[in-house]
Amino acid sequence: MDLRIQKTYRSLLAAFTRLLETHRYEDVTVAMLCDEAMIRRTTFYKHFADKAEFFSFFVDSLRIEITNYGEQQTAAARGEDAASGAGDEEEGLAILRAFVDFMLEHEKMVENIFESSMSGMMVLMMADRIAETLRERYRDTFRANGEDAVTIAAASEFVAGGIVQLFEKWWERGHSVESKVELITVAETMVARVLRP
Repeated sequence: MDLRIQKTYRSLLAAFTRLLETHRYEDVTVAMLCDEAMIRRTTFYKHFADKAEFFSFFVDSLRIEITNYGEQQTAAARGEDAASGAGDEEEGLAILRAFVDFMLEHEKMVENIFESSMSGMMVLMMADRIAETLRERYRDTFRANGEDAVTIAAASEFVAGGIVQLFEKWWERGHSVESKVELITVAETMVARVLRP
């Protein structure tokens, strides 16, 4: 990807994060986003049809960043040549930890997303991205067990919906740092029971 495009995307992502720290999603306009990112609106519209498409890109970028972080943490912890298998479980835990840490680090942004009139749509989008990550991660396991694409899709959607619901309830109950370990353990148990042989 062109270096200028990468710079534009990074600037927009950082600006959107800052704006969501102080505004609800529906209150953020493309003009505000462009001003905050110091780019022209024409540049924004070269890459995105509207704010909703950009939000989808924002969620995808977070998913990739958090997944990469989890993978790096796991690789560092077990070393380059360690056998896989248990590593997949550790990697899943690292990804869940990174997601919870992101939520806690950006508490006001998460509050503004949940308080938004668009929260239902945004939560569904996040569940879809989690399901996509789970499908990618467990596709080979399901194929090795002779399962079809519909089975992996249904299992991934089921677990993703459960994880999102679990995280929403944790957030509503005060999202204490102390309960973070329990939250991650329950989420990982859901993944293990449904998606691992």
